[in-house]
Amino acid sequence: MEVRTLDLSLSGFGAKATTAVVAINILTSAERLKRAALTFVAGLVAALIALPIPLVHFVFVPGALAAGTALSIIRLRQQEIFRSARGACPYCGKQQGFTLMGPVKLPRKLHCEACHRELMLEGSTT
Repeated sequence: MEVRTLDLSLSGFGAKATTAVVAINILTSAERLKRAALTFVAGLVAALIALPIPLVHFVFVPGALAAGTALSIIRLRQQEIFRSARGACPYCGKQQGFTLMGPVKLPRKLHCEACHRELMLEGSTT
């Protein structure tokens, strides 16, 4: 798995922007396929568990299969995902690690763990 780091802008309304260092995982085709397969299997297992339950299986089993399929397609298409982000809050100045998950799409809303204000992670990932 290849890891790429970027310096992005961390801003807040009315505050001077700071820099955040963001690490991004670049997924290979095999890694994407593995993540998608695990998601599909989780939906399949949930459907199999609910299969013997009367009345519930009419809704839950098709729902679990559909959700597993849809989520696995989404995961198969994700080529880059966030790994971590570190930076100083533009309001209070506290240096911290931010919780980021999912695909790399900017701008992204974050929250400071110290002052609890909303921050925006902005920039270009190219």
